[in-house]
Parts: sequence; C-alpha cells; structure tokens
Amino acid sequence: MTDAFDLEAAALAAEAEAAPFTFTYKGGEYTIPPQATWPVEALNDIAQGQFSDGLTKIMGQADADKLRAAGLTMKAMEILIEQAGKTQVGTPDLPNSGPPARRGSTRT
Repeated sequence: MTDAFDLEAAALAAEAEAAPFTFTYKGGEYTIPPQATWPVEALNDIAQGQFSDGLTKIMGQADADKLRAAGLTMKAMEILIEQAGKTQVGTPDLPNSGPPARRGSTRT
C-alpha cells in the first residue's frame, strides 16, 4: 500500500485552524464561517456571477436574507468576499507589481 496523501485529514486540519470572519453592516453584526469551509458550489456561484446564491451557501439562508434586507450592494458583497478571503488565508494586502524592466536592444 502506498502512502497516499489524505486530503480529508489535511482539509480538516486547515478548517480547525481557521476562525470565523465577523463583520458589521448597517448596524448589524454578521459572522461567516472560515473560508476553508465554504462549499465549492458557493465559489462556483460567485465565479458565475450568482453572488446572492453563493452568499446564501456561505452564510445560510436566514443570515443572508438579513444581510440582503439591510440593503447589501454588489460593491459591499465584493468587498466582503475579498476581505474575508484575505483575513482567512492570512495574505496581506500587497501592492501591484510594477511594469517589467525594459530589455535593451541588441545590435544585429
């Protein structure tokens, strides 16, 4: 038998280390689960522009409905998904890289 990588065990360990993301919006406080636990279907929905469906799969129906009823905008949802991802993964906000260096010309 080979020593196969145990994806399930690795995912469970990553989930155990992750913390929920808590945020406020228009006076309400909300918590979404760690990004490591988001269903792939939710990310597919978001990638296909079905943000409302993706949000429901991430937060659950009641909390997503409450957030939408508070007047959630597309821009706010985009910022939420981006910020939750940065916080969960622990990647800092890095500046964009500059343009590539120009190559010198070569005489022929």
